[in-house]
Amino acid sequence: MCGFAGFIDFHSELEPDKASHYLKNMGLQLSRRGPDEQQFVDNSSSVHLVFNRLSIVDLIGGTQPIWNEDQNIFVAINGEIYNHLELRSQLRETHQFRTHSDAEIVLHLYEERGVNALELLNGMFAICIWDSHKQQLLLARDRLGIKPLYYTQVGSQLIFASTLFALLAHPHAPRTTQFQDLTNTSLTTSYVEGVYRLAGGHSLSWDATTKTVTPQSYWNLSDHLALNSASDSRLLQDYIAEYRELFEDSVRLRLMSDVPIGVSLSGGLDSGIVAAVANQIQPQLHCFSILADYTRENGDIVAARKLCEELQLPFHPVFFQPEKVLDDWEFSLDTFEYLIWLIDSPTIDLEWVFRHELYRYMKTVMPELKVVLLGQGSDEFAGGYSLSEDRPNSSWQDFNSKMTKSEKEAKEQKRKLSRIEGYLFDFDIPYPSNCQDFQRRMLEKIYALQRYNLWHEDRTSSSQSLEARIPFLDHRLVEFLAAIPPAYHADLFWNKTIIREMATAWLPRNFTHRAKSFSSQPCILRKFKYQIAHKIFPEFQTKYRDVELFPATKLSAWFEVSGYQHSERVQATTSLFNAMAMTIFAVLCFSQPNYFPEDYMYGNSPFTEKFDF
Repeated sequence: MCGFAGFIDFHSELEPDKASHYLKNMGLQLSRRGPDEQQFVDNSSSVHLVFNRLSIVDLIGGTQPIWNEDQNIFVAINGEIYNHLELRSQLRETHQFRTHSDAEIVLHLYEERGVNALELLNGMFAICIWDSHKQQLLLARDRLGIKPLYYTQVGSQLIFASTLFALLAHPHAPRTTQFQDLTNTSLTTSYVEGVYRLAGGHSLSWDATTKTVTPQSYWNLSDHLALNSASDSRLLQDYIAEYRELFEDSVRLRLMSDVPIGVSLSGGLDSGIVAAVANQIQPQLHCFSILADYTRENGDIVAARKLCEELQLPFHPVFFQPEKVLDDWEFSLDTFEYLIWLIDSPTIDLEWVFRHELYRYMKTVMPELKVVLLGQGSDEFAGGYSLSEDRPNSSWQDFNSKMTKSEKEAKEQKRKLSRIEGYLFDFDIPYPSNCQDFQRRMLEKIYALQRYNLWHEDRTSSSQSLEARIPFLDHRLVEFLAAIPPAYHADLFWNKTIIREMATAWLPRNFTHRAKSFSSQPCILRKFKYQIAHKIFPEFQTKYRDVELFPATKLSAWFEVSGYQHSERVQATTSLFNAMAMTIFAVLCFSQPNYFPEDYMYGNSPFTEKFDF
């Protein structure tokens, strides 16, 4: 987990002192992403960069950006290149390696292959490469969009950053907010007009002759779909065995680190597999779990504890009660503003609060921890939502027909609400001909992961200077599942069979075949949202009374209705919550670089009390 920000202008005569001042402000916004070291590239009239590093690989020698031997190309990377040792043997020429960092392999691959080097990388990354010989800047993002990257074009200038508010710390950046796409269904728009997200699997270049920026795709899951419905010569067990081998290698690669690694263990199947496989390769990784009413109700916390006992892994449950947050955590308007800044968004999902507190607890218990393995990304491509306690389906066909109908209705609604044209929306995916129902779903999940799951995991983990790694989203695993012929889908994806059977190599069947449950967490979060809104609204009303994004009478009406015990309470509370979030977000956009939370809610978790369960 690192962060970078910068700007490039081939026609600027910006004074050096001003450029340095801009970079310092941009770098300050990235402090938590990279607290260990800060470096600047500020000796050129064209390109300016600040890099904040979280030291994980080659702690002493891995300073970034890294220059080539001729000092005319540098690379800066947020993320990891897991196959960097393998790639060294594929270099066509002899290069002088100056570090043991995984980032340096990208530099030398680029020297040999240019932008085609991206196709060889296995990792999660946002990459910045400056080639002074070509007078060209290259930006790129990993295939699944795990690591973030924003950019904007302002006249002859390109501004870019790992986070939105780091980009907005540049005084020339746009600041006009746009909330048409509040559901975040686009991969490329942001909530600021003229500021864009580079989509996963895309790159863009900027040079002296470039007038506009046009991102180019270097990876698309559609290219890996098995569009022929016929089966091949492999048996079901062959697919399971091949997937198991790939997954084990994925976990092995993600244990690449010169610092301690932990596991976020929910008690569910996916994180349990990650913990079990990692334990075989690197024993005694510390496991962290959320202990709450809903994890006791669905049995996850008990399953997590039992698994750690069987594997002899250190187990750390953090007891989290939403009701206690308002007092023990001292949830205030300051907290709400901090969360808006953290998540780069005019919306707050209280699931993010749970994740934030889990990561803060990790850092409190183990201050030396820097890397966390997650079980994220399995459900989306392996049929994880086909059968669960709260979403009953009678068969694979039943699941697909229900999902196809409900998603069609949802997309029509999104299309009506989204008024931004020309961007990558999830309801405008170009499906290949002969694309089957579940294959369409796989392509849609590429969007869903980037706009929600990966979005908030990146932000909440980076808030505590932790790097979250996701073995299930090794692109080889995703491509493998996409390439399974539709004739095998019902047998391998119904109830996530391929994952469950794969896991029996490491875990007992009573663990691998537990039913999936989403519990009553949404009810808990709705109550929590109501409590927060009522605690902070009076102060919000006073502080933001001069901001006219929403009429004061409308806000007061929502506040009043949210206190009633009837069906309108949920909608009123949600409307009030969103209105406060959008107002604060708009003010933060215009006030940057003046807002930075320093050490607010950084480490020192209040939830350290031990409980038996």
